[in-house]
Amino acid sequence: MSNKSAPPAAPFDLSARPDKRKNESIADWLGCQIVAGTLASGQPIPKEMDFLTETGISRGAYREALRRLAGKGMLVTRTRSGTRVAPREDWSLLDPDVVRWSFESGAPPDWYIRALYELRAMIEPSAAGLAAERRTEADLQAFHAALEAMRSCDMTESSWHQADASFHRAILVSADNPVLLSLEAGICAAVAFTTAFRYRDMPNPHRKNPVEEHAAVFERIEARDPQGARRLMSELIDTALLDSRGTTVFDLSLPARPT
Repeated sequence: MSNKSAPPAAPFDLSARPDKRKNESIADWLGCQIVAGTLASGQPIPKEMDFLTETGISRGAYREALRRLAGKGMLVTRTRSGTRVAPREDWSLLDPDVVRWSFESGAPPDWYIRALYELRAMIEPSAAGLAAERRTEADLQAFHAALEAMRSCDMTESSWHQADASFHRAILVSADNPVLLSLEAGICAAVAFTTAFRYRDMPNPHRKNPVEEHAAVFERIEARDPQGARRLMSELIDTALLDSRGTTVFDLSLPARPT
């Protein structure tokens, strides 16, 4: 399912990504086209020779970009039909790049925002409970640093969103569960981008800095109170779904499942 009507394809512009390697820039461009629905499921991607002729990019950089996207489940190659966009259900939707592309290409579809919050609601309260049982003194310092940064930055700034993600990363690290920690990059990307959307990019963004609610979670972790940490973490995520009018960050009607 595309995000409503698919926008026209934006031309590839290497100068727009001066800080990235060429293969990363191509992967970013293609990834955004795919999540926006400009390149829909089953569609062929730009032919190699056509793309190289138009952009002057090397064959190696283009092929490496395709490998990156294939590794995230977004492309599939068949002998007769070539390389095409894979069905959305095959994508690694929690991959940090896929999360980023989903927000950078415009407002994500409602089902995706909802799914990210549902995942967080399943994982983070339990992780906070484990953190309260297992945190170390070094872990507490990471929480202190994140909260201090959240208090000193404006909520519209990227630095605030990264500080917020650092707080949630500290919860996952403090839980001391190696399998859970393997989700850290994806969950922190979800936190950073949903937070930026909620406090900056929504038509009616949130205005209240939730740092004290985060601090309350930390206090329960510091006090080794797993039940309190789980409860307050659950409340924090529930509150994150609400805007200043008391409605969810998207239309309250349940969206259709992606196809």
